[in-house]
Amino acid sequence: MKKKSSYLEHAAVTVHDIEWSIRFFENVLGMDVIRRKEANGKLEQVWLRGGLQLVSSPDNYAAGQGHHLGIVTEDFKGTLREMLAYEGVHAVDGKPEKWVELPDGLLLELFQEKPGAIDKVLSIEVK
Repeated sequence: MKKKSSYLEHAAVTVHDIEWSIRFFENVLGMDVIRRKEANGKLEQVWLRGGLQLVSSPDNYAAGQGHHLGIVTEDFKGTLREMLAYEGVHAVDGKPEKWVELPDGLLLELFQEKPGAIDKVLSIEVK
């Protein structure tokens, strides 16, 4: 039986000044904004090319902290079922079924793999 594979699709971090952070990652690292989310005319979140999500720091999060990890998996439903069977792991109230919280508070957001994506991503070697 083939072992399941997954990969980290994005990491989300909280920031105090989202506009400053956008300029930094665009200008210094060339990570352009590919998606924005606003509420009441205020920028709340951006997704940058390369797998980074910036979340404007709400009052209950310290800026510069991890917010959640987005993980792509081959078998979304099976993986979610296995995660929720682990002691201390639970679904996040008020969020879609793709969100789970681990006992230490780490949030995971799950995505179903597009065919062949995991093998392609995992074949990349960084030196």
